Amino acid sequence: MTRHRQETHGAQSVTGGPPLLRQINQRKILAILRSEGPARVGELARHSGLSRPTVTHVLDQLSEAGLIDYLQDHPDGRGQLGRPARVARFRAEAGYVLGIDIGPHQTAVIVADLDGRSVATTRRSTSSAHDQHQLLAAVRSAIETALEQAGVTEQAVLSVAVGSPGIIDRRVGTVVRAPGLPGWTALDLGEELGRFFRCPVLLDNDVNLAVLGERWRGVAQDTDDVVFVLWGERVGAGICIDGEVHRGKAGAAGEIGYLTVLSKDAAVAEPDGEGRGPFEREVGARAIIRLAHELAARPGHTSSLAGRPTLDVPAVFAAAAADDPVGREVVDTVAARLAAGLAPLLLVLDPDMLVIGGGISRAGARIIDSVAAHLRRLVLVPTPVRLSALGQDAVVTGAVRQALSEVEQRLLPNPETARDGAD
Repeated sequence: MTRHRQETHGAQSVTGGPPLLRQINQRKILAILRSEGPARVGELARHSGLSRPTVTHVLDQLSEAGLIDYLQDHPDGRGQLGRPARVARFRAEAGYVLGIDIGPHQTAVIVADLDGRSVATTRRSTSSAHDQHQLLAAVRSAIETALEQAGVTEQAVLSVAVGSPGIIDRRVGTVVRAPGLPGWTALDLGEELGRFFRCPVLLDNDVNLAVLGERWRGVAQDTDDVVFVLWGERVGAGICIDGEVHRGKAGAAGEIGYLTVLSKDAAVAEPDGEGRGPFEREVGARAIIRLAHELAARPGHTSSLAGRPTLDVPAVFAAAAADDPVGREVVDTVAARLAAGLAPLLLVLDPDMLVIGGGISRAGARIIDSVAAHLRRLVLVPTPVRLSALGQDAVVTGAVRQALSEVEQRLLPNPETARDGAD
């Protein structure tokens, strides 16, 4: 525990007091070690343009701060005659970040080091939580378990990012409105979790984090304009434009569950008793099950879904995969409905890629291909449609990325941008 406290305070001291030139040189050397891996003094001097004495001095400072240490041998096996040169490496274990995904069915927590490598992952069911206190207790339990598994103390955590359904006020860390979670509306989640940590706690909409995760480690890597659709019982979109998440003035961008494109009746625009909007009521998981029951009950239809008092979404999609006529019709109908809602979004944004994730996307290529086929009839320029590569981990992966970005901006150089400096 003591070691982690020392590492945390050391990491913070790197940007706390040195003169500007020293900070620039430290950031330059750290950026090279983070992006290129362990290196000798001479290699760092060549890459950075700094003199060997300056590099040596900077390494001593970074070593004292706990951000680098030395290896006896170069990891690529290269040897040399005479006195062995010290090989410096970035200590990714000098601190940790947490990514948290809070949902109506489960909470996921990832503990990652400063290179973004996961050192522990925990999931905790939240389905039985009936109020704010029960849900917060489940979240705290998941955090404690993840930290224990990772062998990391709270003091070693440098940043925490949390994804939650609903409209989020990121400036003050509150959930403004979250109809899908009991007692979650008007919750100061940042303050609640801030009692647990001494570091910054960042809060964002879950689908916004999902699009970050997919751009970082999913199918949308190196793609600047992306729409990510989380498709389950609820439906929402995360929008990334020019590499930046677009949240809107009130943080409500992408709340497509409240579209009324499938009905001309203004009365249906109101959320139902569980806060679901009109669009999610027509394309969400319950709509799929309802449609399957209706179609299977029609006279003259033979289907493996007929006569079954209980159905779930996996059973419907399994029937479709087995070429069941009702299963196929359900998939095609719901895909057409989703395409009708997504087409206006694609016509306005014209993104490089549409990524579909969430529980319903687990049906795989059949549902994705069907959505893409319907979209082609509704847009001028077809947008590539891809299945999420991260699945249920999209939100929590994006949370890790956001926490790392906060640490990089506050304490560490970003390997992609921290290249400027002087001797």
